[in-house]
Amino acid sequence: MITSITMKRIERVHIIPLGFERSIAVNPIKALGGKRAHIVTIGGEFAEKYDLWEEQRYFEETVFKDLEALGLDVEVHYADLFDFKEAVKKIAGITLMEKSKGSEIYLNLSSHGRLVSVASALVGWYHGIRMYYVLADRYAKDIEELRLYGRSVCEDRVILEVPQIEVVKLSDEERFALSLIFSNGKRYAKLGDIAEKFCYKFPEIYMCKKGDRGKLTWKGKQELLTKLNRRVLSKLESKGYIEREKVGRNTVLRITDEGEIFALLAEQEKSE
Repeated sequence: MITSITMKRIERVHIIPLGFERSIAVNPIKALGGKRAHIVTIGGEFAEKYDLWEEQRYFEETVFKDLEALGLDVEVHYADLFDFKEAVKKIAGITLMEKSKGSEIYLNLSSHGRLVSVASALVGWYHGIRMYYVLADRYAKDIEELRLYGRSVCEDRVILEVPQIEVVKLSDEERFALSLIFSNGKRYAKLGDIAEKFCYKFPEIYMCKKGDRGKLTWKGKQELLTKLNRRVLSKLESKGYIEREKVGRNTVLRITDEGEIFALLAEQEKSE
């Protein structure tokens, strides 16, 4: 019996959060190779928010041309990289897009400042992609070297692969809860407003009992809230991702700063 097998090409892709760098962004790709590159930088609607954005545009355009000259398809993505959460969201979004294509993803942790390196590492560890850090030989001595190499002069191509750290991922139910609480950029939601949505999202788990008019019975609602608390809310609260507050007769769920980071990662993960 002959079985048809579809062979899929694996493409190597680089994600490069870009600051005032050139050689440290381009030279590693000369060693590692690749099919595509995503440059993530400050520009577009975020350009005039910060000083020196014209200088940033020089490095964006120069690195774009350098990578094209190496034969890579290059795409530029604009984000406010000085906003930690926005950096996480943008880099995670590109990561998930490429994961859906089955790409072999490499993430450069050395082509921007420390804040973006931390955001990038969080995305890389959470989504299990390969990350590398490039050691600079020295820093640029003058404007001429700055334009030729970027702030970091990289000639020897010493590339260090960053080891993976196992990050405990949230369950589908936990991700769904965070996405509901954080929907439309809000940081809170009433428990009563989101509970019944679990009946439709996870009908095999939450078998909600309804009356003749199609509404939850009192007993059905109590069973739903008890299961939701045990399986989801208590776990998120113990991890420090949400807080509960009693407002009148309503229970309000508020997302914490830590929970918001995971909500951003979970928001992108819905496309997996």
